[in-house]
Amino acid sequence: MAISGKQPINVGLPNESVGSDSLYTAFNKVNTNFNTLFACASPYNTFQNGIGISTNANSSTGIVTITNTGVVNLTAGSGITLSGANGNVTISANAGGNGGGGTLTSIGLLSNTSRITVSSTTTNPIVASGNFTIDLAATGVAPGNYTTPTSVAVDAYGRVTAITAGTTTGTVTSVAMEAGSPGISVTGGPVTTSGLFTIRNTGVTSIRSGGGVILSGTTGDVTISVPSTGGTVTSVGVTSNTLTVTNTPVVSAGSINVELAANVAVTGRLNLSGSENLADAAAANLEITASYFSTGASGETNTLAAGTSGLVKTFMMLADGGGDRVITVTNAGWKTSGTGTMTFGDIGDGCTLQYINSKWFCVGNNGVVFA
Repeated sequence: MAISGKQPINVGLPNESVGSDSLYTAFNKVNTNFNTLFACASPYNTFQNGIGISTNANSSTGIVTITNTGVVNLTAGSGITLSGANGNVTISANAGGNGGGGTLTSIGLLSNTSRITVSSTTTNPIVASGNFTIDLAATGVAPGNYTTPTSVAVDAYGRVTAITAGTTTGTVTSVAMEAGSPGISVTGGPVTTSGLFTIRNTGVTSIRSGGGVILSGTTGDVTISVPSTGGTVTSVGVTSNTLTVTNTPVVSAGSINVELAANVAVTGRLNLSGSENLADAAAANLEITASYFSTGASGETNTLAAGTSGLVKTFMMLADGGGDRVITVTNAGWKTSGTGTMTFGDIGDGCTLQYINSKWFCVGNNGVVFA
C-alpha cells in the first residue's frame, strides 16, 4: 500500500548549490522518511484465513489475495424479507402462506365423521411441537375368521359393519364325478384327498361340411342343411284328369298351382265323413257335415251361421230327454229374409240343408218343424 508524507531529497552536483539541499537538510529528510516508514509498517507479517475466507500470497509479485468463500449474495425468495443486501442482514419469513400475516400458536385436529378417531383435538392442541394420532374407528364387528358367514353388511366405504357366522360345514372325504350323458367319459375318481378328474368327449369332436352340405358353425349348436339350389332336377311337372293345373312344368324355380274344378264328376259313391256331438248353446261347425245331439228335460238351443255356395249340412236328434232342441238359422231359405228356426221334438227327427244362392234350403226332412 502507498505511504503518504514522503520527503524528496535533492542532492546536487559538487559545488552546485542552486536547488540542492544542504547536507543537514538532506539528513533530516532521510530521518523523517525512516520515521514515517516505521510508523506505517504493520506489526503483522503472517496472513491466516478464517471460516468463509481463503488467502493466497504471491511471492513473485508480493500480492496477497483474500477471497470470500462463504455467502457472497442474498436474494429474497417467496415469503422472505431481507433488511439489506450486505452488512448485518435480517431475514424474515411471512407466516400464513400467500403473504398472509399472523403468528401460529396452536394447532388442533378434528374428525367430522365417526369413521376416524383423533388423539389431539382443540381441547388438547399442539402449541409447540408434538404428533397427532389418527386411527380408523372400530365398526363393532369382532375380529376373527368367518369362513361360512350367513350375512354380511358393507357400508359405502367398503367396511364390514355387521356379519353373522354360519354353522360349521362338514368335512368332505370323497368326491366322485360321473358322466351325465352319452359322449362324455370321466376318469380319475373318486378323489379322497387330492387328485384330478379327466373329462373327455367320446362323441362327435369335429364336424366338417362335405359336398352339398352347409354347416352353421363348427362348435356349439350346429345346424346341418342342404343348399336350396342343389340337385340336378331340370324340370318338374304335374298333370291331373280332374284338377286344374297351371304353371307346369317348372324348369328352374317357381310354383305349380293346382285348383279344384268348378264341377267335379263323381264316379261311384260320395262319402261325406266327419260328425260332431253338438253341445247345448254351441254354434254348429260348418266344416263338419253331420251334427247330432241329445236333449235334456228343458229346452236347448244352437245356432247355424251363413255357409258357402253348395255347402251341405245335416242335423239329427239321437235321444229325447223331454225338451226340444231349437236351432236358429242365419239366412233361412224358408223365410222371406233374415233368420229362421228348426225345432227338433222327438227322437229320430232330422233334416238336410244346402246353402244355395246365399240361403239355407231344406232338401230333406223327417219331423223337424221349420219357422
